[in-house]
Amino acid sequence: MFVGFHQLPLWLMFFVILAMSMTVCWVILCVVRWSIPRLGYAIDEPLPIRDSVIGACGGMFALIVAFSAAGIWNDAVSARNAVQREADAIENAMILTLGLPAEAQQRTNDYLRTYVKQVLDIDWPAMRKSEPLDAPIFDESEKSLLSAIELLSRQHDTLRAVSTYEPLLQQVLAIRQARLSRLAASNAGVTWAQWFAMWIISTTTLFFVAICNSHSFRTQIIATHFYALAILAAYFVILSHDRPFVGQISVQPTALSSLLK
Repeated sequence: MFVGFHQLPLWLMFFVILAMSMTVCWVILCVVRWSIPRLGYAIDEPLPIRDSVIGACGGMFALIVAFSAAGIWNDAVSARNAVQREADAIENAMILTLGLPAEAQQRTNDYLRTYVKQVLDIDWPAMRKSEPLDAPIFDESEKSLLSAIELLSRQHDTLRAVSTYEPLLQQVLAIRQARLSRLAASNAGVTWAQWFAMWIISTTTLFFVAICNSHSFRTQIIATHFYALAILAAYFVILSHDRPFVGQISVQPTALSSLLK
């Protein structure tokens, strides 16, 4: 959800959310000012609604934003750690292949380098599009890694006497584990239920801000616009960091690309 927003430049994302926030703000203002006289209340008199309603709704909005933001930061850390673990395991495996016989060393290194290239050329663009984990495109980059595992497994009897064989096999398996963690992190983020809850609570709070200040149009304008700006800031921060591999603020494949130099 909102993948199109995630891929926008930050400045454009900010202005799109600003336009949406101001539109909702003015729609609520118009609805409130149109409805109050028709409900039998004077437009210039305070309505019998306590300001504590605003505080309660605002508190709930702050709570759900904090809950969502905590998940985003954890997802970002997990994504960076997964990429670094994958790069470290690949580098370790390349070094350990030096202890293998020439042919096995060459073939294993070729598989590993091909895997890195496919991760950069296939996996990364797909993760930036938030492709699902079961998308066939991810099977392409895994073939070289599976071929390396198959090669080492088939030559177990021949290579088990080599001191670096067991550590090498463990590192190749660690690559696959880190890969699965990276792909899982690419689909992490705020769920549609969280987005819907944030929208409902923020809109309801803005509605009550407009109602509680309806007796003074100037105060009503100032109060609703300040709260709309606060909502804008919350949505902007969450959207810009929501997906670890999408957008300008995203995890980069620097650790992996350096292995091909």
